[in-house]
Amino acid sequence: MRRLIAVAAALTAILLYITTLGALSADEDALTTTLHPGWNLVGWIHEETPAADLFDQIDSLESIHDGSGQSIRRPVADAPADEDAALTLQPGRGYWLRIGSEQPLDWTRPAEPSTLRFQLEPGNQLVAWAGPSDRSIDDVLLGLCDQLSLAWRWIAAEQRYIPWSPNPDIPAIDAPPLNRGDAVRIDLLEPTEWLHPTGDLPRIQFAGGLHHQLPDNFREMVEADLRFVVERFAAKFQFEAPADRLILRVPTTPAALQRQQVNHAARSDAWAFSPETGGGTSIIVMPWYFWDRGDCVTSAREVPRSCSTSTLAHEYFHILQYELAGAMRARVPGWLFEGTALWSEHIVFNDPEPDVDAAQAGTNELDLAARSDRNDPAHSVGFAAVAMLVGRAGTESIVGFWENLGQIAGATSHWTTGFALTFGESYSAFLTEFAEHRKRLFTTVSGRVRTTGNQPLLEMRVDAIADQPSAWYAADVESGGRFELTLLSLIPGTTESVQYAVSIAHKGSTCAARVGPDGTLSFQSSLKDQASFVVVPDGEPAQMLDIHLPAAFCRDRLAIQLAGAYGVSGVFSVQLCIAETSGCVHASRPSTGRFEAPVPFEGEYWIRVTDHTGGLCNMYVAGDSLTRYSESASRFSSSESPEVVRVRLDSASDSCVTGLRDR
Repeated sequence: MRRLIAVAAALTAILLYITTLGALSADEDALTTTLHPGWNLVGWIHEETPAADLFDQIDSLESIHDGSGQSIRRPVADAPADEDAALTLQPGRGYWLRIGSEQPLDWTRPAEPSTLRFQLEPGNQLVAWAGPSDRSIDDVLLGLCDQLSLAWRWIAAEQRYIPWSPNPDIPAIDAPPLNRGDAVRIDLLEPTEWLHPTGDLPRIQFAGGLHHQLPDNFREMVEADLRFVVERFAAKFQFEAPADRLILRVPTTPAALQRQQVNHAARSDAWAFSPETGGGTSIIVMPWYFWDRGDCVTSAREVPRSCSTSTLAHEYFHILQYELAGAMRARVPGWLFEGTALWSEHIVFNDPEPDVDAAQAGTNELDLAARSDRNDPAHSVGFAAVAMLVGRAGTESIVGFWENLGQIAGATSHWTTGFALTFGESYSAFLTEFAEHRKRLFTTVSGRVRTTGNQPLLEMRVDAIADQPSAWYAADVESGGRFELTLLSLIPGTTESVQYAVSIAHKGSTCAARVGPDGTLSFQSSLKDQASFVVVPDGEPAQMLDIHLPAAFCRDRLAIQLAGAYGVSGVFSVQLCIAETSGCVHASRPSTGRFEAPVPFEGEYWIRVTDHTGGLCNMYVAGDSLTRYSESASRFSSSESPEVVRVRLDSASDSCVTGLRDR
């Protein structure tokens, strides 16, 4: 995106920060501000204008002050000319207006800012707000928090000001929201650039339509998330994607999502697409169910937040990469492309800067050079590598890198030039440093899994015990049952060894079970109840358990056919759950339309159906219908299961679909 920079001269101001309550008129290029008797602080968001022009517009205006000592008074007949009459109203600055009337009055004025990007200098100054109306002072000043010492909000109707501090430990004081054309007084510690959002949202398209199975306020939910992300990026990264060149496309049915995946050759469930050349339209695709998922937490990012806003922020950062770097973006390795997008989620949500140690513990990969292909979706190792880069070059480097790429763009340019310019070392040197750093954190261990008969390809999974780093690692079990794992040796920031629990899974399947203390498999929910081992840094290889797998482990399959009107139109997932435990495996949905679930091992189990159209409501198969209560559910035995379990979704009085049918 082309950044238009307008310099708003530095303002050195007096002890007041203020604002009137301006309201947008029907004309977007004008706004109406209510002026109260006494002092009013207004923001000038029009082109440079002689201050004396305001006396012709406002009959009761007595004087105008810029906060730094310059002022102009209403001309008096036959009086000497005012030496300061040359005062000029500058876009982006705040001004005091002294009103002599006894009653409030409305002032309609022009509001056509030539830019929404302002350069601010250190010190005490009055600044205008040119962004959307009805914004809290917390949101407005979010982008200045790193440079801000203190701010003040003037309440003209009460002739008083309210202080505001960026320090989260200082209790906030309620203040009226800021409107377009208001102003605040701020005290900056260092110079900074400030972008005000336009308030224009990219287009939103609902592929599949807004059908009755979605919440009534679904459009408003999507718009609110998009507005939040757009305005946070403007505040934190000084970036706003051109609204006329970006579409947020929300598939609202499985068929609509599949069409989008085919059209974009996409393998993920949410993605961003931008043309390789300049211009054109970028697209973010996010299916409807992101607005049903609640909070998202991953091992490398421990701060929970809404799945929809978190995912949208991640994909919007990919648009930032394209707008700033252009075609150079496509030359960057996948780990850096995804790692910076993951890091941005913390910053845009105003979370504490991600803990570098925790980021390093989120993946066990040692060789970053092996993930340097530009199409490699190396999210976790990218997050770990970006943690090291940010520790060296600062948080601003995650955007600065893409800006630098745009500045060096050219047919003969190489992205590694921008890497060295941003992070202060060559790419090859960083690869070596990353590998050496990781070797100090991880230890390689090996072991063996004993199987009976001709087992399918297996995978060894290892989880860190609770209250230790939230991470799990996997390795293929080779022929003969041998495996090798690279595991974190120490709890980050401590000298304590990490304790692990072991799971065995079928490769590429959710069919997995944990290894119990006696070496057998179970679905117990607590990691602490499982067999465990400790990895010692630079010590002897850990002795793995002698694990014996039942011959029938995850080999049998059960088919589940959902019938009835809601089985066709609803959005469901199916799990096979071991009775009386929390262990479940997910069923896949093949092209035949039937769900198929692997049976972990002998025993009794329930079939659980989750209705995603009704707010993630869980139901259980009871006969040929459904119930919400597991104690009423049918129990299936692995040795007596029918080949196909058929369930009707319109015959149960105590299931989620009853409410759906009655809507």
